[in-house]
Amino acid sequence: MSFSPSDRLAIGGWAGFTNARVLGLGDADVWNYAVTLALPDFGKDDNLLGLIIGQEPRLTGTSGFTIDDRRRDSDTSLHIELLYRNQISDYISVTPGFVWITAPNHDRSNPDIFLFSVRTTLEF
Repeated sequence: MSFSPSDRLAIGGWAGFTNARVLGLGDADVWNYAVTLALPDFGKDDNLLGLIIGQEPRLTGTSGFTIDDRRRDSDTSLHIELLYRNQISDYISVTPGFVWITAPNHDRSNPDIFLFSVRTTLEF
């Protein structure tokens, strides 16, 4: 889903559900979601500032089996991402980004993960 209340703001998000079957064991429910904020033409035309906050795919229940004596992930991992697309020309853009993942593998005893990325897009 995405909603643009103006030319300079877009708000969106998504949610996903997977009903998985583990052969010979049972079923598992997995959920994920995110909310997004985009500021088109930020700084100059065709640039984009974006923020994404969401939940990594999370096991919320099983039937007929357990994983490490649990039927669900006990903690919640969040994916927080900030990016800025810089449109260099009509055909080239460079997008630096920063990602912070809290409680990796939905386990708060795991240290947070910090990622830096640079993506270059060539359009033909």
